[in-house]
Amino acid sequence: MQNSASSFIVGNPTLAPVVAVIGAGAWGTALACALRRGGLEVRLWARRPDLTHAIATQARNPRHLPDLELPAGLKASSQMAEVLDGANAVFMVVPSAALREVARAAAPWLQRRAVVLAACKGIERDSGALMTQVLQQELRPGALIGAIGGPSFAHEVVRGQPAALTVGLPALRQRGAVDVQSHAQRLMGGLRTAFAAGQVQLDVTDDAIGVQVGGALKNMIAIACGMAMSCEQGENARAAILTRGLQDMRRLTLALGGRPETLLSSAGAGDLFLTASSTQSRNTRLGMQLGRGEFPGGEGELAEGAISSQSVQILERRLGLHLQVAAVVRDVLGRRQTAEEALRRLLTQPVQQDDALGLPVASGAHAHRLLRDAQGLRPTLSRAQSRQSQ
Repeated sequence: MQNSASSFIVGNPTLAPVVAVIGAGAWGTALACALRRGGLEVRLWARRPDLTHAIATQARNPRHLPDLELPAGLKASSQMAEVLDGANAVFMVVPSAALREVARAAAPWLQRRAVVLAACKGIERDSGALMTQVLQQELRPGALIGAIGGPSFAHEVVRGQPAALTVGLPALRQRGAVDVQSHAQRLMGGLRTAFAAGQVQLDVTDDAIGVQVGGALKNMIAIACGMAMSCEQGENARAAILTRGLQDMRRLTLALGGRPETLLSSAGAGDLFLTASSTQSRNTRLGMQLGRGEFPGGEGELAEGAISSQSVQILERRLGLHLQVAAVVRDVLGRRQTAEEALRRLLTQPVQQDDALGLPVASGAHAHRLLRDAQGLRPTLSRAQSRQSQ
């Protein structure tokens, strides 16, 4: 199955998106800037009225991007109803721990058949749910739910420097619902055109699972690479960590019913390489801190990868997997091993191969059943998953 944007969009007239970005942190602001530069009507939501006032009147985000000017005409409000009024493309850009609460607040104001993309990268701590599953539970039926990810430092996107992102949207190949599929394709065509004007290349797939697994696991892999930097393990060791991390991504994607080729997109390998190789990454910096034997002062100081390393353990147990890099990060954060000891253990283990070790490679339908039975989820992404089991 092709994953390129052209396979979904070429030949379909585009639909002009009206965009709502829920979350005015650095990344939410960056997405809003790129789409506004593409000529779209874009509205930002934030909890704090003083922040939305500064964005709307001063073209600045003084809290998250104080030194960068935002494009003219970018709207902002702390009123969810105002931001979502008429919006047919919604980006949810809040921390993974806050997504359920914010989605619940947005649900009454959401347009039917709006495309709603999770732009937060993580796994819900208490349930092990992917971000699209959280949205599926909290939003009204009819929303076209997907995910977006890729290698993208916010300040570069705001400056208009080139970037690449990948959207995973199951509705692009929704069988038996031609009007929904056509609507999703036309809307994604409009978003792709606008992003391109803002110097962001947008690729499109119907595999939301692969997009999300790449985004969630890359942060904990970056932590392990940061530990290797501080422990002066060398470039070879970091390459070995990336190799094991990519295999962890592949194994979890397969077990959940996604397609491993999605991990070759900007949302997988691209995002991993940027995050794990740059000291601008909060997760890499956390790893360097752990490598020096320093621990964050509280949960509020934890990078997303530290939280995901704990929450992914729910999926490991449920699916019968052992993710090597996640286990190492957990052991160091839990002070069961030093960074040097944990890395030595990781790098002396063979890279796990699914078939060779007899580990589970679930069909999409089987993986969905495991998730649903274990936590009572309503069916999510089931159409995409059932296709992958055929």
